[in-house]
Amino acid sequence: MKKKLFMTLSLVLVVGLAVGCGCKKKDNKDKSKENQPVIKTNTEKEVIKDREVDGMKLTNSSVITTDGVTEITTTVTNPKSEDYYLEEFKMIVKDKNGDVIITLPGYVGEVIKAGETKTIRSSVSMDLSTAKSIEYEVTK
Repeated sequence: MKKKLFMTLSLVLVVGLAVGCGCKKKDNKDKSKENQPVIKTNTEKEVIKDREVDGMKLTNSSVITTDGVTEITTTVTNPKSEDYYLEEFKMIVKDKNGDVIITLPGYVGEVIKAGETKTIRSSVSMDLSTAKSIEYEVTK
């Protein structure tokens, strides 16, 4: 009798552990999906295209939104034979109707030396993944 009781309890314990462990693993998979950042890349032609502004070449633009925070990155090159002095670049982000969504500052320092390349980086707590264009202006 004790042997049957021991065997029954052992079987219940083994089944309980097997079922319990299987559920835990499923919950961990669901939680790992929840913790993944949501990343959106804006590939609109008028957002990422190369351009020239006041003689400066702007290339390799990217607009990446991660969990609602957007970072705009652009490479600025001074192809001139003299140094270029400025206060900042302004990045004017527009929607599909041409309305301004936001204007962001893009600081690269006060001077871009002749032949030098710098990177503009600006971020905002806003999702700009659906922006349709970005214009750049120089503040001197």
